[in-house]
Amino acid sequence: MKLTSGRLAWGGPPIEKEITLFPSPFSVDPDDAPDHLQLELIELQCGAECRSRHQQLPLVNFYRQLDKGRFQEIRTFAKKMLSLFGSTYLCEKTFSVMNINKNRLRTRLSDSHLRDILRIKTTVFEPDLAYLLQSRSQYHPSH
Repeated sequence: MKLTSGRLAWGGPPIEKEITLFPSPFSVDPDDAPDHLQLELIELQCGAECRSRHQQLPLVNFYRQLDKGRFQEIRTFAKKMLSLFGSTYLCEKTFSVMNINKNRLRTRLSDSHLRDILRIKTTVFEPDLAYLLQSRSQYHPSH
């Protein structure tokens, strides 16, 4: 990628184009953008209000507030890019948890137990422990 006349020019595989376009849609030459995004990108770059919002808002909120009718392709593109980073994060988190739990000191940990540990550690599910404990016949508040 190189800077030509104040704009970024593509210089690599297509994924690099998309990664560059996502955070800085106003710095990209529309002719170098993927064909399905070019017209919407031109319209986006011509709007002073859109440029202002891009500078003021977090990136997620900027793409979220774009008009669904006028910028359908760009919004779809942004959703794909946002999900890419989210899924990468979850994969990294899962492998980290797995490496911490499945080590040479815990060799008897079965795959089933490891799967349960990974599920618990990688979700935001908050169990209602009071309800679960009350539903058990052996539950005694004194213990």
